[in-house]
Amino acid sequence: MSGGAGFSVRLLGEEDAADFLALRKNALETFPAAFSAAPEDDFLQSEPDVRALFRRREDGVVFGGFADRLKGGVGLFRDKKLKTRHKVHVWTMFVERDARGSGMGRALLEAAIGHAGGMDGVTDIHLGVSDLAPAARALYESVGFVTWGVEPRALKIQGPTVSIRQMVLPVQRTGQG
Repeated sequence: MSGGAGFSVRLLGEEDAADFLALRKNALETFPAAFSAAPEDDFLQSEPDVRALFRRREDGVVFGGFADRLKGGVGLFRDKKLKTRHKVHVWTMFVERDARGSGMGRALLEAAIGHAGGMDGVTDIHLGVSDLAPAARALYESVGFVTWGVEPRALKIQGPTVSIRQMVLPVQRTGQG
């Protein structure tokens, strides 16, 4: 999959486990207000955890943005319950500071949206964005996400609380389904 000038975007696989784990830990430590997980309680604590996640393709995928190395990522997972399997969720959207402004974030998000469009029965993509991440919110709105609600005081980070804006995007079909 291509990206913009100077970067590429592709689906991550087990061989990317170490690099993705390092990227995710960096994201959780550098921008704690953007993620509900903390480094101490993240569900991805080791390379075997990441490899296991990457093997479960029916549950979701993770795309990576590469410049000289992995500098960004976005995940997509599908609800498992029968009544909510029409929804997928964006998670772990992150681009390192030195790659921001390059178009990598948009390319990652578009890869996830395109993938969701090819998933049988999926009608909506959901995500949550911190009120402390206005650039991320602007990116989401620029591709069509709309806010459907706000969870006040969703995260508590060493005292202060942060609200999370819940957003949705209807899926445009890219394949059969």
